Amino acid sequence: MMANELFKCLKTYFANNPELMKTLKPGAVWEYIIRAPKLDDTLSETVLTCHLTKKSDESLEMSEGDAPIKPDLILYFTEQAILSLISGSPSADKYYQIYRKIMRNPSGEIDLDYKINKSRLKLWQLGYRSWSKLYKFTQIEG
Repeated sequence: MMANELFKCLKTYFANNPELMKTLKPGAVWEYIIRAPKLDDTLSETVLTCHLTKKSDESLEMSEGDAPIKPDLILYFTEQAILSLISGSPSADKYYQIYRKIMRNPSGEIDLDYKINKSRLKLWQLGYRSWSKLYKFTQIEG
C-alpha cells in the first residue's frame, strides 16, 4: 500500500476512536513507525511515520511527519500488523486485545514493538497508570 493510502486508513480509524486514549490527558502523543515487511532496521524501510495526539477528551488528531512534541510512546508496526489491528474498525477494547495477541505471537510480516519515551512519573501524570490498568498493559503500570 502506498504511504498516502496507508495514512488515510490510519487517520480514518485512529482520529475517530478517542477511546483508544481514554484516561489520558490532552497533549498525550504516540508516534507510529510503520515498516515493511519487517521491524528489523537492517531488513526493512520505514513506510510511514505519523503521530496520534489527544486534543481533548472527545478528539484525537493523526498527523504525518515530525512529532508536534516529544512522543510519550513510540510504536513500531509492520504494515500488515497495523492493517490487521484496524481491520473492521474494532472498539478500543478489541483493538488492545488484538495488539496484545500480536505482541505475544508475532509471525512473519505481522509484528509490533514499542518504546516508552518518557519517565514513568511523566507518564503517570498524563494518565498512563489508569490507561494501562484499563487496557491491561502492566509494563507501563509500574
